[in-house]
Amino acid sequence: VNMLDENGSSYQGAHAEHAEWLGHWVQTRFDEEVFDRLLTAQGVPFPLRHLMKTFVGERVVSVDEDGNVVVMSKKIGFDLIKKMWSKLIVGGEPSKMEVLGYCVEASVAWEEGGAMLVISTVTSSKGGLFGSAWSVTTRAEHHLVDGELVCSADSGDGAYRAWFTRQPEPHRAFG
Repeated sequence: VNMLDENGSSYQGAHAEHAEWLGHWVQTRFDEEVFDRLLTAQGVPFPLRHLMKTFVGERVVSVDEDGNVVVMSKKIGFDLIKKMWSKLIVGGEPSKMEVLGYCVEASVAWEEGGAMLVISTVTSSKGGLFGSAWSVTTRAEHHLVDGELVCSADSGDGAYRAWFTRQPEPHRAFG
């Protein structure tokens, strides 16, 4: 497995133990029925649920110029115009962003001695004319299983899984 930095260049350094994680991962399938049930239970409106079910997730795991492992995730809702990405440094400060009117605070860390990558997010809605305020915490555990990146996401109301396959050209996706 080639280790790549954010520019797609070879990398040798402090994170050699995470080489198998590095690359551009694209979602190939997910537990769609379970996902829809969870979103419905959380009060997510149908149009947004439909958009979220058609979304194809992507992750890019790389090493930045400072030697930090970085996880970039494609944001939902912008595929037709331009791919938009969130960037988290493993073990770094949480990141706050707004996606389709929802506030998302996310952080990422290694667990199980580097065998599991965990992205924790708190998503909230301020509420308003058509709904009340709410907040949900999701823990997305990522494992490498038989060459795939398997994400098990649990929001407390239940869990669903998504499977990602590594792409041969890691950094050509940015648009």
